[in-house]
Parts: sequence; structure tokens; C-alpha cells
Amino acid sequence: MNNLTSRHTNAKQQIASSTQYPSPHSLLSVIIPAYDEQAGIAKTLALLLQEKYFEEAEIIVVDDGSTDNTAQIVESFPQIKLIRHPFNRGYGSAICTGTRAAKGDYIFWFDSDGQHQVGDLIKVCKRLTEENLEYCIGVRDDASYQDPNRKLGKWLLRQTVNFSVGQNVPDFNSGLRGFRRDVLLRYIHLLPKGFGASTLTTLLMIESNHYGATVPITVQKRIGKSAVKQFRDGMRTLQIILHIMILFKPLKFFGSIGIFLIAIGALYGVVKANINHLGIPVLAMLVMVLGIQSFFFGLLCDQISALRRERFS
Repeated sequence: MNNLTSRHTNAKQQIASSTQYPSPHSLLSVIIPAYDEQAGIAKTLALLLQEKYFEEAEIIVVDDGSTDNTAQIVESFPQIKLIRHPFNRGYGSAICTGTRAAKGDYIFWFDSDGQHQVGDLIKVCKRLTEENLEYCIGVRDDASYQDPNRKLGKWLLRQTVNFSVGQNVPDFNSGLRGFRRDVLLRYIHLLPKGFGASTLTTLLMIESNHYGATVPITVQKRIGKSAVKQFRDGMRTLQIILHIMILFKPLKFFGSIGIFLIAIGALYGVVKANINHLGIPVLAMLVMVLGIQSFFFGLLCDQISALRRERFS
């Protein structure tokens, strides 16, 4: 947890001259992506609206092409702003749509399936606004519900994330989180359309040295049937792993492969040359050339990645 609670004490000194808002409540935008969530969306919205803390907040539900009655249920809550996608575009697209439409200075992500508790959202909101942070992430505690079928994919993704940033990152893909709107908008172009928006924003905040904090939360079992499919989302996990490595550590990724190939090719060439006395074989030279190409490809990707991340910095 301390790894993500980065520099917010020093940061408050850096922004001491920035604007302080007398009442953060009217500046909050809560974005709720929803896809076929008719079983739990009504309860989620009712609990949010019952909480006085969100009386002046902007609550946006992005219906991501639902095929059930999700949109009709949301329309029965006149206080809620509904945005509809004509077809299912993915979680990341729903987040981007909500972010661009939001008018608040602080943006929060909240699940529609009943997993998140309103009390935890308030803790994230207060930590972010009262301490004037740039981001705040809800970190699931040991009492939180975990889907046993997703443990392997999450473990692989966790190893990739930790390798990318060189430190242990707790709960990098928690869906309950908040950002200062101007900070999140700098990176909205990098978010994938589907799976992985939470993971990428965590890494972006760390890699770009934004100051933030974490708050412990407890996640409950979702209401309704999960849209997760093991094979499809397993492939998406592999895709986001590759995406993370290319976006954040391309030189480390491709450079490591290149050095490995160069070492293997050189070792094989020396051994075969000593045994056959015919010089370095063609296969060894080919492997070393592939290694050199991989290294310089990583160097090129590293420069492109830096330009993409700094596009709106």
C-alpha cells in the first residue's frame, strides 16, 4: 500500500497555492459502466442516491450496448444521467465516454454490479478531495470476494505489472478509484477499449510520478451473472500483458529478448566452431542478428512509447 501512497505529503506543499474548493460535493462525477446489469443496477443507484454525500454529485451511467433492461431501469432514476452506446464497445470505451461527458473536477469509477460499497466510495472521494491528490485507488482487503476462476490470469498480470514498474503494486486493477479530471484526461487516449483500463491507469499514475494514495475497501460478490468468459478473457489478459510491456517497458522487454538471443547465438557459434573447426555456423549468426534487431526494436519502441505517454502532459 505504501508504494502507491506516493509523495502526497510533499505534493500538498507543491500545490499550496492552487485553488481550494469550499465544497467538493458539487464537483464530483461518478461514472458507472454497465453492460447487461439489470439484476443489480437499481440497487446500486438507489444506494448512491440515498447517501447525502452525493446529493450534488453528477452520477453518469454509461450503458454499453446492453441487451436487457439496464437502460430502462436507469431511466427510471431522473437524477441519473444516462449515456447509451448503440452496441457493446467494452469497459474502457464506457469509461472514456463517461469521462469526456463528465463536468466534475473529480472523476470516480464505480461498478454497477453491487460489488462496491457506497461507504468505500465516500472514503476514496474524501481522501482524494480533502488531501488534494491527483488519484486515489481503492485496494481490496483480505475479506473481499474473489472469483476463483480468475486467479491464474490475475497472477500472471500481477507479475507483469510488478516487473514493469519494478515494485510490488497492490491491487492494480481495482475498479473503485478516483482521479482529478484534468489528470485523467491527459491519458484518456491510451486506455484500451475493453479490458485493462484500471491496470493501465494505475501504471500511468506511477510511471508519470503523479501523487496519490490508496484506501482499503471490501468488495462483495457481484449481483447477477458475470460477463467474464474464461477463454476470451484469458486471451485478453495475454493481450493486456503485451500492451503493458510495449507501452511501459519496451526496451526492458525486447532488450532482454535481444540480449538472450545474442548470448545464445554466440555461445552456440563458439561451441560449434571449436568442435567442427569450420568457423561460426550460419544458424548462430542468424540468432545473433535476430537478437540485435530485437534490441534496437525495443529502443525504437521505447522512444515511441515515451512520446505517446507524454502527448498531453
